[in-house]
Amino acid sequence: MKVHFNTMVKNEGILLDSVLPIWKNYPIDKFVFLDDNSTDNTVEIIKKHLEENRYKIISDKSGKFHEARNRARMLQYSRIDEADFVISIDSDELLSSNLSKELKQFLETYDSHDTWLYWYNVVDCLEKIRNDPFYQNSFRSFVLPLKNTGEFDLNQWKYHTPRVPMVDLPKKFTKEYGIIHLQSINKKFYALKQLWYKHHEYVEYKHSQHEINERYDVVVNNLNFLETKTPSEIIDGINFDASVFDKILEIKQYKKFILENYNKDLLKFGKEFLQ
Repeated sequence: MKVHFNTMVKNEGILLDSVLPIWKNYPIDKFVFLDDNSTDNTVEIIKKHLEENRYKIISDKSGKFHEARNRARMLQYSRIDEADFVISIDSDELLSSNLSKELKQFLETYDSHDTWLYWYNVVDCLEKIRNDPFYQNSFRSFVLPLKNTGEFDLNQWKYHTPRVPMVDLPKKFTKEYGIIHLQSINKKFYALKQLWYKHHEYVEYKHSQHEINERYDVVVNNLNFLETKTPSEIIDGINFDASVFDKILEIKQYKKFILENYNKDLLKFGKEFLQ
């Protein structure tokens, strides 16, 4: 059984420097990265933490972001490399502790079912997770059994295209294992990143204010996360320093972009972080 990670990256050097020491201990045969024109040390950080035979970096030099195409290129590489499974993971995500320990046994269940994992969105620390309405049943497809996996729709190219293509197996859902999402472990980072997305879509794609607010505000829930306790088996033995997101904010300059393209009608949450 050969297992790949597929991860799309752009200027993620600082975050990768924090997650790769965790990832490299997973029973993953190869980490496949699509580098979307990074200008920081992303590539060097990957090479710093992983042995040469454990990673593949695919470069996108097109100059135009196309998420579906980027993800399709990673998937195609994994097919050619004869991977049996691909786990589609982002730079701000971790495998739950029990999933990491029992990964090979868990993947054997994909002979009969496409199991959607719970997305554990941690808040302030690993010990708390979001429990507001949008996240109470937040199951997502992360694992692709390649013999039952279709292709990406390349006509979908903007932000928020599906992360994975269709899997031709009956679906089931589990909270026993999951993917830990780190983004809201720092509320300031989370709020400013979501506000940046809103302003970027308004400026770059000319989406209407109503359309943008309708899509984002129900997810952000005015930062009212209704936190509950993370199951101990999900985070057992995992250590992560959330201060890395403060450093990322300095580099990404989300606040600067928002203020330069300020639209008061898009600010339905997080105004306190623009002071």
